[in-house]
Amino acid sequence: MARLFDAYRDIHRQGFVPIFVAGGFDSRMLVEACVEAGCRGIEYTLRRPDADRMIPWIRENFPDLYLLVGSTLDDERIVRKMREKHPQLLTISEIEQHNVDGLVSMVGYSLETIRRYSGRRIIIPTAMTVTEALQQTGAGAHFIKLSGTDLGFVRRVRGAATHGFCPCFVTGGMTPERIPEAVSAGAVLVAAGFDLILKGTPESISRGEVAALIREYIDAADTARRKTFPQMMQADPSDRQAWLDSLPHFHPF
Repeated sequence: MARLFDAYRDIHRQGFVPIFVAGGFDSRMLVEACVEAGCRGIEYTLRRPDADRMIPWIRENFPDLYLLVGSTLDDERIVRKMREKHPQLLTISEIEQHNVDGLVSMVGYSLETIRRYSGRRIIIPTAMTVTEALQQTGAGAHFIKLSGTDLGFVRRVRGAATHGFCPCFVTGGMTPERIPEAVSAGAVLVAAGFDLILKGTPESISRGEVAALIREYIDAADTARRKTFPQMMQADPSDRQAWLDSLPHFHPF
């Protein structure tokens, strides 16, 4: 339980999460670049063909790095069938064996899945409606993943009529230029894939250069969040209750 809270707090305070999606850049170099950039947490998706090999490698070589596994599905029958075409796919029970810190999905999890895992893993499902966001948050989800292509929806789930309950994790088009708008709409956490972060860069790019690009995203999120959520950003993270009280959304702790 202590690591769960620490992961939640540190990823929350990081503000921006780099996402490993399918791409040609060396996986290990990218992980090392994230650490060099000061990341405490990353999201490694099952879209990446080496996910079944890299997840245990990350756990072994960077045990203090909080690891979220993305593009997960909570239907084991579907996962096992789709593994015929995508051999790197893992069921949630298989992912858990690697002692990862969280689960992220491009679709919603069942409320049963959220309740089963949220006491020991960060849970981030996607919601398509305000009702889904409310139900999943109530079941124990730590963040709700929303699309950056519809910031109007982010505003609705963070609006006065919902009392700002939703802990929004916004992905999709989150460049340093667009991050301030997403945060202003209500995103407390933003993320982008390396397909966006490294768009137009050569595969020969160095680890230090990748780290510098990641820092641009982290700094953009930090600046925007300080403007939109000053109380949260000024709270002492070492004072657990004071920091939790500063959050502008519901939390399960």
